[in-house]
Amino acid sequence: MKRTFAAVITAVTAGTSIWLAAAPADTAYAKPKPPPVPRATIQVVPKWTYRDGGKLAVIATCSQRRDLRVITSKMLRHPVTLRKGGKLLIKVTKKTNAGKYAMALWCVNPHGQVDALDVKSVKVLKRMAHFKQPAPPRLPKHFKAIMTVQSGPPARAHGKKKGH
Repeated sequence: MKRTFAAVITAVTAGTSIWLAAAPADTAYAKPKPPPVPRATIQVVPKWTYRDGGKLAVIATCSQRRDLRVITSKMLRHPVTLRKGGKLLIKVTKKTNAGKYAMALWCVNPHGQVDALDVKSVKVLKRMAHFKQPAPPRLPKHFKAIMTVQSGPPARAHGKKKGH
């Protein structure tokens, strides 16, 4: 009887170890999902405007709620920081040169590091006198800007004087 009982226990133990060895390791524990990658989205409406009197609506969003939205471009004198909302109105002045400009959005976390980045381009055209040209595109119907800035040439470095 002792031999039969020992044989049964050996058979059960061997069967269990074979079953455990055959099962994949992933079925016991699920792999944790990686944290979502931060995203930045910038929309510039319309895609083009005229030099003197044109307007651009910039809508900036960051996937991380507490991030600061910083908009930079050679069209702007300084980088613009949007703290509460992500809507910016840019009034294009006659000091802005006609051409293609890149608008960049940086999402900056509370530690001062850039989480995400997005870039869009926009065209600024010069009105030709005595020629019939299309009307400038309108801003979105329900656009309400948090901040309004004027375009212009980049700011000069401190301490440099003109003509020296």
